[in-house]
Amino acid sequence: MVAYVLRVLGMGERVQRNSSYLNGVSTTGTLTRVKDVSPTSGMCPICIRDCPFLCEIGLSAFRGRETLYPLSKYYGESTAASLKDYHLDWSHLNILSDVLKVEGIERNPDVALFPNVDVSTEVMGIPQKLPVINGAFGSTEIARRYWDGLAVGSAISGVSVVIGENVCGMDPESKFTDGKVTYSREMERRVMKYREFWDG
Repeated sequence: MVAYVLRVLGMGERVQRNSSYLNGVSTTGTLTRVKDVSPTSGMCPICIRDCPFLCEIGLSAFRGRETLYPLSKYYGESTAASLKDYHLDWSHLNILSDVLKVEGIERNPDVALFPNVDVSTEVMGIPQKLPVINGAFGSTEIARRYWDGLAVGSAISGVSVVIGENVCGMDPESKFTDGKVTYSREMERRVMKYREFWDG
């Protein structure tokens, strides 16, 4: 019914993809009244008092800091992605190699295969099978819940995974001495799960 009403009113797509600030986003369940929002602020060109929709600005006026996070009813059950359009896509990147010569391996098409390529490296003295470091997965409930898969996958792949800086702060069993963390069960669990499968 809502989709039908929006079509009748000529309000299909809610926000232009090139908006600098998106004030109607699915992650917070917000909408703008019109499609042609200001590319600078993301606001409707005419913001009306009796607007039937709740945009990001309206939602934050009602709920304040609660709106810093996506829909709270999905806390611990979801992750959120950015809606910013950087006009960059993985398809814009190409790895161009010289197909006429081989270095570091025998000049034999039966030997010079992808699995035989050595891309290992070292980061701060820590060996890496791939030049990759998994980004920080911090103190959120979703990161805690799915840490085992992240840690095991990273360890088996031979790459590092970063533990977010606030894990100890969110761990109710953390112990502090003179303002310093002396023990965190959650930090210990995350480190040990990685080490269980790391062969480095």
